[in-house]
Amino acid sequence: MPLVIVLPIIVCCGGVTAIVGGVFGMIKSSEPYKHALAQAQSNPQVVAAVGTPIKASFFAGGNINLNNDAGNADLVIPVTGPKGAGTIFVTATKSTGVWSYQTLEFQQAGSQQRIDLKAAP
Repeated sequence: MPLVIVLPIIVCCGGVTAIVGGVFGMIKSSEPYKHALAQAQSNPQVVAAVGTPIKASFFAGGNINLNNDAGNADLVIPVTGPKGAGTIFVTATKSTGVWSYQTLEFQQAGSQQRIDLKAAP
């Protein structure tokens, strides 16, 4: 009798875990996510603020919508380093296969100031 009760719970939890993992996997494999993280990791101001290596948290938030060569992304990427933590904010649109970034900024935890990551370091 307990197996009849426990088995559906295990199956449901596994399904939810697979869906959540798949969503985070899609976000992390996207071009805007990879570009934003690379920009933060190579930015001297961000490196000075949080140290190296800069690593992204598992729980990136936001959404990405793609339709062939068009789409948009609105992401919030928590990052940490040995000296601190912060968040990368990304707003981007994709047109004819090319991403353009309206917002690409880093905000250190506990600060209201943002560092523009669109400009090359």
